[in-house]
Amino acid sequence: MRKTLTGLSLALTLASGQAFADQDTANALQAAGVALTEAQVQAVVAAEGEALATVIADLAAANPEAAAAIVAAAVAANPAQAAAITAAAVKAVPAQAAAITAAAVKAAPAQATAITAAAVAAAPAQAAAITAAANAAAQSSVAAVTSSGKSNTTSSVPSSSGGGGAASPN
Repeated sequence: MRKTLTGLSLALTLASGQAFADQDTANALQAAGVALTEAQVQAVVAAEGEALATVIADLAAANPEAAAAIVAAAVAANPAQAAAITAAAVKAVPAQAAAITAAAVKAAPAQATAITAAAVAAAPAQAAAITAAANAAAQSSVAAVTSSGKSNTTSSVPSSSGGGGAASPN
């Protein structure tokens, strides 16, 4: 009996956690100034997993001039789904592919590579513009972190010895 109650409590807690997470997305959209109807708010709150990416894409398609803001808010609230959200939005509003990708990268810089790959896969004809926008957004994110007093230094030079900068005669 105790195991059953514990199992039910855990299931209820997990289910309510998902509801809160989706409510966070609705709150983030509204905080970003995205005008939503009550039906759109309910669709966002009710969406789970991949369905959230579809709902966000639908919102972006309905309001293409705000697509970047919509994606930025959704990705900020759901960084683990950043690539799926970006890909769905880029497919829905390909004319805004670069802006959508840049906004997603700024919202979740740790996901920049996955976001860019998903956006390019969704709109391969715009690969150059998407990649340039993602690189610019990633650079501005690094500059923002660095200028805020937090050091986030990275280097493309291997940390192990070897190489020394001279080309091999072979």
